[in-house]
Amino acid sequence: MKYIITILSAFSILFCSSKHQTNFSGIYRSPKNSKLNQFVYGTFVTELELNLKNDSTYTMSTCAQTSKGIWKLKNNKITLFCKEKRMAIDSLNQLQKFAKGKICGSDEVYNIGNEKLSREEKIESKNINFILLKD
Repeated sequence: MKYIITILSAFSILFCSSKHQTNFSGIYRSPKNSKLNQFVYGTFVTELELNLKNDSTYTMSTCAQTSKGIWKLKNNKITLFCKEKRMAIDSLNQLQKFAKGKICGSDEVYNIGNEKLSREEKIESKNINFILLKD
């Protein structure tokens, strides 16, 4: 009887712990530009959309660019590995420096929070927040 209780306890722990794993795939968008959101998030980039797909690929769009690549989850962080980045205005993609998606920068690492991805970047001596809320 003691062994049956131990085995059942082990199975219930395994079963319950797997139920609490969060699925990070889905669509994330930056908050709307409002006074309240500026107060809550500080200076942040608007018009971002990130689609984390189940097959570990992603697409991200801004008002100026679209990028594609793969994403990985590690230590409560999601890292985006860019494979291709294109300009939103297609005629710019004909320029040599933008041709064939050659404008990928370094990997982007987002911290995971309550249905939110975030990272901070220093641009021209100013801290800019990248906030993405799950739809």
